[in-house]
Amino acid sequence: MSPVAVLRIIAFYLLAVLVATILGCLVQAQIQLAGMPPTEVPVSLTDRLASVWPDLLDFVKAFALLVAVAFVCLLPVAAGLARIFRPWRWLLFALAGAGGVWAGFKLSQLSLPGFIATPEQSWGLAALLVAAAIGSWLFGQLTRPKARRGLRVLG
Repeated sequence: MSPVAVLRIIAFYLLAVLVATILGCLVQAQIQLAGMPPTEVPVSLTDRLASVWPDLLDFVKAFALLVAVAFVCLLPVAAGLARIFRPWRWLLFALAGAGGVWAGFKLSQLSLPGFIATPEQSWGLAALLVAAAIGSWLFGQLTRPKARRGLRVLG
């Protein structure tokens, strides 16, 4: 593999982690805003965001680390399986990202109880897993091998 190809894969990996982290942070912000108690006095959106901002910054660091480790571990597995199951390449990468983040949440609850706060609602966790799946799907689409033309005898 050429150095340019390696740098290209690293750049796509970083882009996938960035996309998954940004989407996950948007989801987490919505979860936190939905969890705020309703008040009788109308509160502006900027005031609501200012109140959740410190918690969101802590979440960004932890979630970015969790996504990066999950992607490093499972995206190569998805790439290997995608060579065998070519039509399901997009699904393999999406499942690898979501499964890796789900496993990261479960392992962090067992070994590092204060590392990252898992959403209490199942829909919140599902939304974070969808964000990770989108990031890993993007990596799979960007690293897709070029289609070979011509006659293929055995697939």
